[in-house]
Amino acid sequence: MRTYTFDFLDRNQLRQMLSLFDAGKFVDGAISGPKDKEVKNNHQQEDIDINKMVNSGIAKILRESTVTDIHILNKASPCMMLRYGEGQHYSDHVDAFDMWGCRTDFTCVINLNDDYEGGEHYVKFGDNVVESRLEPGKLLMYPTEYIHGVRPITHGVRKCITFWCESSIHDQTMRYYLADLNEFYYNICDNLTREDTVKLDHIRMGLIRRSSVLRN
Repeated sequence: MRTYTFDFLDRNQLRQMLSLFDAGKFVDGAISGPKDKEVKNNHQQEDIDINKMVNSGIAKILRESTVTDIHILNKASPCMMLRYGEGQHYSDHVDAFDMWGCRTDFTCVINLNDDYEGGEHYVKFGDNVVESRLEPGKLLMYPTEYIHGVRPITHGVRKCITFWCESSIHDQTMRYYLADLNEFYYNICDNLTREDTVKLDHIRMGLIRRSSVLRN
């Protein structure tokens, strides 16, 4: 298993998301997780109208991005806008299997800024710990079932958006291999003949069709 990183928000979209982020009201992040501050200590956007605008924007970008095609996504949960100030963090935890009717196959995190220190997002794959510090506008994606968290902020404020995605591929191993196959396909198809592109796409679509289950 591994993490995935995508270019997600362009400069204008990033500016819009930051503007919305800074305009709303933030409350204790305990409203959506553990109450124990030793485990979870952050703040969450509460403004209903701002959340609606952010959700609409992220959903549109996700639909039009390669993320959905590569990972064969079925649907996504609503977004959460999270703020981590100095000393705040989120210790080791595992997310719920369901978020607002969306099975949590993948966790997605978008960083909106980088003018802070600490606050690395980490994922534990057994004994291997993968830490990520994303450039603003980048999206980090990884299988939700693994233990993960956010290191304490040592300076500044980290601003991020997180949401969860449900795959159309139920089997996790097939998700991994099909994502690799899709990445390979998109990387090489411009260099193939039309005949070879069709042959490879025939194989790819056959595997996806026989492995996917679509849900409302």
